[in-house]
Amino acid sequence: MSELIVIVRQPMSLQKKKGFFAINSLPRRVRASFLSIILLLFFSGATSLLELERVSHDTEEILLASKLNVELAGEMISALNEQNDAMIYMAVVGDNSEDHRIRCINSIEHLSTTTRAAYDRLASTENTSSVDSLLTSAKNINALAQDYLDKRVHMRILEQMQYDSLTPINTQIWYADNYKAEYMNVSRQITRFMTGANSSLGPSVNRLSNTARRAVTPVFISLIVMLVVVLMLYYFMRSYLVNPIMRINKNLEDYITYKSPFDKTIPCRDEMVSLRDNIIKLIDKLN
Repeated sequence: MSELIVIVRQPMSLQKKKGFFAINSLPRRVRASFLSIILLLFFSGATSLLELERVSHDTEEILLASKLNVELAGEMISALNEQNDAMIYMAVVGDNSEDHRIRCINSIEHLSTTTRAAYDRLASTENTSSVDSLLTSAKNINALAQDYLDKRVHMRILEQMQYDSLTPINTQIWYADNYKAEYMNVSRQITRFMTGANSSLGPSVNRLSNTARRAVTPVFISLIVMLVVVLMLYYFMRSYLVNPIMRINKNLEDYITYKSPFDKTIPCRDEMVSLRDNIIKLIDKLN
């Protein structure tokens, strides 16, 4: 007997579960429609928020990388100009004081450090040619400045001129023919570094564009789906509620006014069927 009770109770529980999830009434249909819209909005909003967070992170990375490249280029230009100023005072003006020599030594070290940092920054990218040339040019101009500080430039000038003494015009010619040309070359290489550094940000910019597109896509899809859901909800409300109520109301009004027979075949579903049948029962009782 107990086994029979178990066998009977299992289908009952299954029926209750099926009835719980079944959408067979107007309140449940309306609730399911609006719940689907809410879930869709929540999903699209959460997805867009996540993608926008990625866009923000990628934008910060690109801006930080660009800022570091600009700062590094500024440091290189500052070091190059400081070295050039010291060389002008020493080679052109003829002021070989210790202050200018110290400035020149510091600028040599500063330029070497910054160009090495620029090389390390772009060494792993596809734009290594620009930093290779920059590093070579920086080594060349630093070597020229160091040769002047170590008097090797003066010795070469004496050997070429075959004189026993130097005049300021000799070092001025060396500055104009050798150092200034290399200075202009390093300036061009720094400009090329800026171009190459900006080009190296191309993959990051493409990633940012793709992320932004992914952030917009869920919203666009959600708008389309919500439009479809709203149209379906309109059709549902029109077919399941508005039309039956209008026909029931019209038939009931005709019955009250003209004693016309109530149409018992009005197409209805769910609770509207009960409403129609109850009206029919009431009319039958009145008759």
